[in-house]
Amino acid sequence: MSQLSTSTSTELRLTRAALNRDIVQLAVPAVLENLLVTMVFFADTLLIGWLKDPTSLAAVGLSSTFMWIATGLFQAIAVGATALVARAWGARQFEEARNIGAQAILLGLVLGGVVMVVMYPLADDFLVLMGGEPEVVSQGSLYLRLILLTSVFSFPQMVVSGIMRGAGDTRRPMQITLLMNVWNVFAAYALIFGPGPLPAWRLAGAGVATSSARMLSGCLALFCIFSGRTVIRVPLRYLLHWDWRTAWRILRLSLPNVGETLIARTGHTLFYRIISALGTASLAAHQIAVRVESLSFMPGWGLTTAATTLVGQALGAGKEDLAEESIRRTLRFALGMMGAIGVVLGLFGRQLVVIFGATPEVLDLAGLAVRLAALEQPGIAMQMVIAGSLRGAGDTRTPMLVTLVGVLFFRVAVVYLFAIVLGWGLAGVWLGTAVDWTGRAVLMYSLFRRGTWKATRV
Repeated sequence: MSQLSTSTSTELRLTRAALNRDIVQLAVPAVLENLLVTMVFFADTLLIGWLKDPTSLAAVGLSSTFMWIATGLFQAIAVGATALVARAWGARQFEEARNIGAQAILLGLVLGGVVMVVMYPLADDFLVLMGGEPEVVSQGSLYLRLILLTSVFSFPQMVVSGIMRGAGDTRRPMQITLLMNVWNVFAAYALIFGPGPLPAWRLAGAGVATSSARMLSGCLALFCIFSGRTVIRVPLRYLLHWDWRTAWRILRLSLPNVGETLIARTGHTLFYRIISALGTASLAAHQIAVRVESLSFMPGWGLTTAATTLVGQALGAGKEDLAEESIRRTLRFALGMMGAIGVVLGLFGRQLVVIFGATPEVLDLAGLAVRLAALEQPGIAMQMVIAGSLRGAGDTRTPMLVTLVGVLFFRVAVVYLFAIVLGWGLAGVWLGTAVDWTGRAVLMYSLFRRGTWKATRV
């Protein structure tokens, strides 16, 4: 069966009249996928919280930050692959799209092995750098190393999902992530608490469960794209040919994303140093609040995915006006949905954190942080959707510059001022991040209105 015929079930119409349909078709599976991705570490945090051990909870938080830093590299490659595949798919150049996918997968596999080898021995050093107390570092490094053991398979999964999205398929990545979550929840519960004859491995059990779940998702993603279980099939033999020209095109688009990632992760490391200085209770509470707030990102992430694919395919098809309308319409959806979520966070912050079963002090701090997170929602929605849209057009430099400004002038400086200098503690941390997201959103929107992204060449 030809590539064209296998894609008809999810092929985008790319017309103004069908734009809402295209957005929903792309966004709904992407929302569910990102929700499920978030639920992997959410489940670990929830189950560890029921151990009523702030040290273990803090260890999961710092280790998750380390993984967030590592995944940034693969997310950058996925963005480059998505933009190029979307352009080729919109122009009906299916063979070119397959070749781009093959080179992106090769890059992901090679870098997955490199990250595992390089980062495994540095786990303790990173957690110390993050300001973790000795017991937090001891538990966190064990959890982190268990997850890194399968990274050669799990990290490339992000790249493969990016390829699928570029071709307009957001359903298959969602289905793979669903299977990953089902495995992770059952395995984590069994290995953390040890029901019946099973041993209770506590934090180590969470690490084993998450590591195996991530390996499962990576293997399934590779199987689907090699076998044609998605709209774009990349034959396995394509991986035997290294195409320097195509690989460089992917890297050229990815490098600004790598720069943005390094800037954001460096700022986040300094950010976590500030939180660590507030004590283990504040760090544990922040971790719970982050897990709750991360669920509010889901509409934004899904709509960002839709905008990225629509902009790339519309520009590939030579429809610049449709690309711009896609951004504006998707942005309106995001602002409405995340604004409503902000109201819920503001009204029910304390009630939303009680399921984590931590100590009263930790839950009180976490509830306050969640209520303050309501202030962030409009800025996050605007920044996410516009940044994703520009990346879909191939403009990966503008988001990097906005991130640089945000980290230098808002995230670290304002949070330090509010939390440490003014003595507002964890409340100051979350007020500072609200200032950060709002500032980035205003800058991003002003740069988007200039329209230079339409002329970006990929």
